[in-house]
Amino acid sequence: MSASPTGGSEGAPATDLVVAYAFAPFADTAAVVAAKRVRQAGRPVDVIQNDMSSQRDSDAALDQIAGDLVRRRAVLPTPTLFSSWKGVQTFVEAGLGRALEWDADGPGYERVYSRAHWVPSHVLAARLKTLRPHLRWTAEFSDPLSVYVDAKERQSPVGEGALLDELTAAVRAAGFALPGDNVFTLVETLPYALADELLFTNENQRDLMISRIEDEALAARVRERAVVSPHPTLPPEFYRLTEPEADLDTGRRHIGYFGNFYVNRSMASVVAGLSALPPDLRDHLRLDVYTSKPETLTSALAGLEESGADLVHARPFVSYLDFLSLSTRMDALLINDAVTSRLFEANPFLPSKWSDYRGSGRPVWGVVEAGSPLSGQPLDYRSPVQHTSAAVQVLAQIAAQDPVGPSADPPSTS
Repeated sequence: MSASPTGGSEGAPATDLVVAYAFAPFADTAAVVAAKRVRQAGRPVDVIQNDMSSQRDSDAALDQIAGDLVRRRAVLPTPTLFSSWKGVQTFVEAGLGRALEWDADGPGYERVYSRAHWVPSHVLAARLKTLRPHLRWTAEFSDPLSVYVDAKERQSPVGEGALLDELTAAVRAAGFALPGDNVFTLVETLPYALADELLFTNENQRDLMISRIEDEALAARVRERAVVSPHPTLPPEFYRLTEPEADLDTGRRHIGYFGNFYVNRSMASVVAGLSALPPDLRDHLRLDVYTSKPETLTSALAGLEESGADLVHARPFVSYLDFLSLSTRMDALLINDAVTSRLFEANPFLPSKWSDYRGSGRPVWGVVEAGSPLSGQPLDYRSPVQHTSAAVQVLAQIAAQDPVGPSADPPSTS
């Protein structure tokens, strides 16, 4: 286990503890969002996180997000496992001692914040809450934990032992029952029963997760403590920290997309729309896709006969701060909903990329499902998923607009 101040050794000691299995400097979406939450709150924190180097790259520049708000940091050398009970146990065992040691070495903690996409975070926070019941525990859910995006149940067995016994007793003392057969339902139930505040990124996510709670008294408790809080947007200066090469054709309108791009799923309408455009408009456009597997996208596009595929340029994945910088140089930014129709009553997923796009100062085009969290955002352009003619109309509008140019600064988010 290592502990370092990350530039925050000066100043008042922390009375907030952050338990985030994924946290900067690891290049992971959950890690970035957790660091942004720290910056948004603006209070000094100590951080307990996992050493994710076996699964994620490290990017020291990401430490700038939380900056000197991080007073002490413990990076636990436990196996990086998404849902294994063994991974949960080892993280809790390694982290609980450090949390109690820090709590005793100083003014004592008043608040603890945990975030779960990676599930061990909530379990360690819950265990600490049972030992320090005065702590105000804020637990954030990035997405529904116990269901996949295709609405299938997530399953992973829970192992018996002292940790499960202690958690079961704590939840029972609160007046509820802890399901002991599935890690994912357990990690949802712990904050439901014990946390003081529950963060959801959007209303649909909140409503879906509450609807899956069988105990009406527990569901009522969640409703009382639920807060909807979308992913934070960083201030404009973060969009100017790097100057990556862009290689953009000044004679074209560039539409930027950052992340995995599935040409045969929700993005099919975009590629088909490019093909359907008249040549005089199509020649004004280029779709620049920055993705972790550009060769896979190139191969997928090569299998299409549509001429629009020629206008999609697969580029290598870039670091988070380079992504922010490049986003300000695009004429438009493309974001898409997960396709969930006939799976959920309402799409419960808000892409975290929206919070980054909205700070760029560039027009954003959303390919959206009706009633989704993304569809309710102030998008500059929108078209329904799997709707080629609507995509054609948006592409024509972007092709006809004047180039935005690289000089405009992102707007202030204060």
